[in-house]
Amino acid sequence: MRRIITIYTEHKNSVQFYLRTTVVNFTPLSSQEADMRRFFESEQAAEVVYLVNKHFIQSTPSLGRLYTDESRNNADKSFYFKWVSFKEEPIHISNPYLHHVTGRPTLTAVKQMDDSYFVADFDMLKLLEELRLIEHNSAFEKINIFVMGIGGLLLGIVAFFLILYGAYVFFCMLIDTHQGEALMHEIFTSIISITIGLAIYDLAKTLIESEVLFKAYDYGNHLQSKILSKFLTSIIIALSIESLMAVFKIVLDDYGKLINAFYLIIGVTLLIVGTGFYNFLSDKNRSENT
Repeated sequence: MRRIITIYTEHKNSVQFYLRTTVVNFTPLSSQEADMRRFFESEQAAEVVYLVNKHFIQSTPSLGRLYTDESRNNADKSFYFKWVSFKEEPIHISNPYLHHVTGRPTLTAVKQMDDSYFVADFDMLKLLEELRLIEHNSAFEKINIFVMGIGGLLLGIVAFFLILYGAYVFFCMLIDTHQGEALMHEIFTSIISITIGLAIYDLAKTLIESEVLFKAYDYGNHLQSKILSKFLTSIIIALSIESLMAVFKIVLDDYGKLINAFYLIIGVTLLIVGTGFYNFLSDKNRSENT
């Protein structure tokens, strides 16, 4: 949404001029649904239209492109009209906000007529796309959502089975009391499996939340940095546990191989430092852009 608001702010005068021209040129012949829906024929970015009478009571249902909301009929709109002014011209354009139905950034244009007000809600993403101010492909977006959804679901399934495998190994360890030196290996195997499973699940959850369920139109580096940080964190956790397990194995078997565990720990430390430095640069870049 931040990117949409930024582009709108940069081209605010042009966008508002287009909206004013569009709304001024349309006057419904009546309050009938068929006459009101004619607005959608020419305006692809329009989402909802309705009429409000001079007493600020909604006099028609909320007419969406593919639906009719009867529940909004006779709703009191006086609260919203407190911020509407027609002193300079008969058209008022609201500030950007999130629509209560679509949940997408929206602009509302209000046109003063003789004894009523014509209200139209515009999807900002579609509006900017229509004005060639933003590059957005709806078909590609649907494909992206599908692929991300399938990928996130598969990652979630993998995470689920890793957690179950860790629990299975731990359960078998409790039953078998004759493992001896293999007991420590089984403990760490269970811990690593569950830890990696939780990390992968967190990664899958981030993908589905950001790209499928709560799609955010901020195509900056924030999401990529977040996903990469989670992935690196899962690797660091797994390698840290593996290093600890290697130390225990070497202590039990051969002290001469301790240098190998030391190299592994150095590698994990460098990975932690590198991840921290990357997060620092990402936060700094994000702060400079806000």
